[in-house]
Amino acid sequence: MSIRYLVLRFVDRVRKQPSDGSDPRLLNQLEREAQESFDGSFVALSAPASPMSWESVSILRGSSLTGPRVPFRFPRPVEICGFMPTILPILPATGGATIPTTDSIACAIDTDNQNYLTAGDGISTNAGSTAGPYVTLTSLSVQVPRVLGYKLRNPTPDIGFTFRWKIDPGLTPFIFRDVIISMAIYARYI
Repeated sequence: MSIRYLVLRFVDRVRKQPSDGSDPRLLNQLEREAQESFDGSFVALSAPASPMSWESVSILRGSSLTGPRVPFRFPRPVEICGFMPTILPILPATGGATIPTTDSIACAIDTDNQNYLTAGDGISTNAGSTAGPYVTLTSLSVQVPRVLGYKLRNPTPDIGFTFRWKIDPGLTPFIFRDVIISMAIYARYI
């Protein structure tokens, strides 16, 4: 339901019954709907409507399946509008011979080290287990048909990124080079 519809319905109700204009229950409902609304949030996929850009950086070694969780703490509550992942091989070449792409890496995103924003359960991996909270890094880019709207309301919200190879280097060693992974975060304060 759009905020426009709710406001017009509220105005119509108050015109019929003016005392409803000061009803705290109705005002709280309207305020809550306005805060959660995505009205007017439609943007070009390559340019999310967000005035701030941050970046989290990690190193993923070609010899290790999973890298460490990389935390990023925002100074106050934010709405994340999009991500843009990039990878850069470490030079001189270390690890394997193949230069990976964002399709070669999976990412798990969590808030406050507990609530996952990503899930890949039910998808088999070459190791024979489920993907858990990981999704392909490419799928998090704003260049695919999706703009995000994660609202992190804690006073200083923490978001964490954990990266891993989609092909287990323990099964086939020396596949990928060591890489630097950057995750740009496009956001606005709420």
